Amino acid sequence: MAAMCRLLGYCVNAAELSLKDILGEADTADFRRLSEIHKDGWGASLKGFAGDGASQLSDDRTYHTTVAACVDPVFSSLADIPAQSALWHFRWGSPGIAGVMENLQPFALDGIEFIHNGHIVDADNVNILDNPDFEVDRDIVESISIHSDSAIFFAVIVGYVRQDMNLSDAVLHAIAKLRETYPTSSYNCIVRDAEEMVAVEAGRGGKTLPEIIEFYNDYGWTGQGDDYSAMRFRDIRDDKNHGLGVLAASSGFRQNADDGWREMGNNTMLVASRRTGRYFLRSL
Repeated sequence: MAAMCRLLGYCVNAAELSLKDILGEADTADFRRLSEIHKDGWGASLKGFAGDGASQLSDDRTYHTTVAACVDPVFSSLADIPAQSALWHFRWGSPGIAGVMENLQPFALDGIEFIHNGHIVDADNVNILDNPDFEVDRDIVESISIHSDSAIFFAVIVGYVRQDMNLSDAVLHAIAKLRETYPTSSYNCIVRDAEEMVAVEAGRGGKTLPEIIEFYNDYGWTGQGDDYSAMRFRDIRDDKNHGLGVLAASSGFRQNADDGWREMGNNTMLVASRRTGRYFLRSL
């Protein structure tokens, strides 16, 4: 069974909005319900302003637990807290990768935070964790988690940032490097530093794996796993229709076009400014 986590991230300019402010009560509940399937723990990271500019962020809140979000009362309290930017992650663990606190996302290192949906394996289903020849700074991996294939993905990104790349270029180069050895794995992710929030749809291509569709069907969610690798986004606007920022998320909960949701498209990156909330799309 391939892993399938659920991702959500947003950033807004000189404002602070909670998850419920942005999604509304009903869609927040629909998003939370995903953790009935993605129940191997969850995490969130909220950041707020302490003055002008994203360089002065404070009031940070980070939470991880191995309990499913659908039964964790902390979810509701965090969903009410206003933030300038937030990342949310529901985990469905990769086969053979332990459900321990060290593997719960968002991962954080060097002022960068990262959430990922994917299972990085080769054509023989051998995980990247079991490939000692894959070129990555092992000290960086150990600083994140030695038990997670997602940690290796994040470590590659961090390595490029340490070579003075900006975040979006580092993510692009990391996916290209990983695809040299693991071309059919999923690299859907949302990554954030003080300057940018980057959301990526970089799936394996082709149809959704039958076992994923069957798993969703078994939970009574027929049809909701069919587009599991899709990433969508929509503008965040105030009551006067002024643009405030952007929201990006993986599929599975209500994302109606009438509400402004648009599909990102495979091999596409959304790059948003943490300072202005403005964003653009670029191809991988």
